[in-house]
Amino acid sequence: MTQIVTLKQRIGYAATASLTIIALLALAACSPAPSGLSQLHDYQQRVANTLARDAISYQPQPPQQIPATRELRLTIPQLQISLLDSMRLDACRAGTLIAERNSSLGRLTSGVMRYYHDRQLLDALYDCAEQLKTSEPELAQRVLEQAKAKQTMMPLLRMQAIISDDSLSNALSTADRALPAAEGANFAPILQALNVVLKVLNNESELPAENQLEQALEALDKSPYLGQLWRALFDNQQYLQQLNPLVLNISAEAGCLSKGVPERARVLRQVFIARFSGPVQQHISALVRHAQQLDDYFEALYAGSELLQTQPALVTWNDYLQHLATLDDQLVTETRNHVEYWQQLFTDCEFTPGA
Repeated sequence: MTQIVTLKQRIGYAATASLTIIALLALAACSPAPSGLSQLHDYQQRVANTLARDAISYQPQPPQQIPATRELRLTIPQLQISLLDSMRLDACRAGTLIAERNSSLGRLTSGVMRYYHDRQLLDALYDCAEQLKTSEPELAQRVLEQAKAKQTMMPLLRMQAIISDDSLSNALSTADRALPAAEGANFAPILQALNVVLKVLNNESELPAENQLEQALEALDKSPYLGQLWRALFDNQQYLQQLNPLVLNISAEAGCLSKGVPERARVLRQVFIARFSGPVQQHISALVRHAQQLDDYFEALYAGSELLQTQPALVTWNDYLQHLATLDDQLVTETRNHVEYWQQLFTDCEFTPGA
């Protein structure tokens, strides 16, 4: 028996269906954004809602990780000053530094701080050789030979300092969550700390005060900012890439491939202007600007070609630094690719840019 549905019932069913759709759209709009991706998440859900499509579920991808120190182990020859000679260096500053290096605390010193002491010791050895040249010429000659031997090792010691430093490792490691927003107030102290570290790593620069280096290393060790910046660059690029299916045929889905400009196309234009050209691109531009300011710092951390010949394990280190250094370029490229779909929509719908 066929059931008779009254007009009142039909209206009731339609109202119920409309409320269901509205509720589903509201749920989609309110779904939590992935960490550090709120701008893109809001934008893509508005596009999906306008197209009456399901929002794309972002699938986080694992970023490349910094090489473990054990994978980068370097072969460094040991220099030895005889106990008798070291005792005779008490009159020199080098004697004090050697004693400090051989103490239990000195043996634990590593990374950039150890290289700081290496530079101090090298200068002290040359000074000591000059100081003893008249009173003890034979000892002075042995000290000078030690200084020259250490001088040839400095590039290797410098690289060992870079790859083994816990503070630099923290700054160069990709965090488990993306930076919510690029903030100059949090970024400036990081740049200041890196400037101090690079002074130590640059043999032509005067050494900063030791407490200044300690503060700089502590700042890099405690701050999650750079790690979250790398993750933000990576995650935003991945998110944009995963959005491509949503906008791949946006002109057709907006109805702009037939005569007239439907209301859906006008709404999409407003979504792009208000949500992508505004918050999304501002967020991405700020991340990219911060990354670009770090280019010069990266240059100082690469292993040189001569070191790579004798220490091939450092190729992995250079590859990782190159990966970090190109994250901003990859994000810019992906952003441009995404905008091209919208440029096609503006052309097909005969929208005037900025109108």
